[in-house]
Amino acid sequence: MVNRSLPVRREDRLLRPARRLWDVFDLRSDFDRMFDELFDFTLGNVPMRRGNYPPIDMTETDKEFILKAELPGIDPKNIDINVTPDRIEIRGEVKDEWEQKDTGCCIMERYRGTFERVIGLPAEVNQDGVKANYQDGILKITLPKTEPSKPKAKKVEIEAK
Repeated sequence: MVNRSLPVRREDRLLRPARRLWDVFDLRSDFDRMFDELFDFTLGNVPMRRGNYPPIDMTETDKEFILKAELPGIDPKNIDINVTPDRIEIRGEVKDEWEQKDTGCCIMERYRGTFERVIGLPAEVNQDGVKANYQDGILKITLPKTEPSKPKAKKVEIEAK
């Protein structure tokens, strides 16, 4: 028996936000996250190689991309950033500060070990102008866009026989 007095929620597809082009490239991290939630277990010393750490936000202006990554408690000396015209790689290591003495460990949820994140960029960037700043656990990377090249017209001669 169906109760028809309950309200039905229908989503208007036109009101849903559109996915940005580069979100499609993050599909793998979505699948990794689903499997992680399905097989949820915590191992504090397993390397974070899933590709979704550190969590990031990336915004775009007319002249640049601004990427912010959460890296609390990490010494900036332990972070490496490599940039190509179409992607950025963030690698690093979280040092284990826990010393095992006479006390046992009940819960270990904080991550320790190495991590790597590769982010595809939606447009080419000027590698020489990239700047990085680390403050209060947030790594901010400014990636200036390259100037679009203007095609030069070339006259082509026609050979006649």
